Amino acid sequence: MRFLRREKFKKMNIYEMYYANDKKFGFWVQRDSWENTTAKVISIEGVSEGEDIPGRKPYHNNQKVVAEFYKQETKESCHKGNIDNVSEISCPGTYAYSLC
Repeated sequence: MRFLRREKFKKMNIYEMYYANDKKFGFWVQRDSWENTTAKVISIEGVSEGEDIPGRKPYHNNQKVVAEFYKQETKESCHKGNIDNVSEISCPGTYAYSLC
């Protein structure tokens, strides 16, 4: 991932993270309210990797975001664990997410 060090700790919404990752999917996020769960973003509705997201920043058109969800032993063990499911991320425009 090409995230700058300061962006890892900055609160961003999922759409901003996509741009921070050079418009590529596959970045990992955690939500403040999740315990021992991380998600790998795999798609944004109506967007092919490398394309701009339609609509005005920062919320665009509130497109659906799909991710693979993983459970792990501790919240600190991001990128490790077993896939739990693939589903839509709730409220991708909120600033309750951080990169991991």
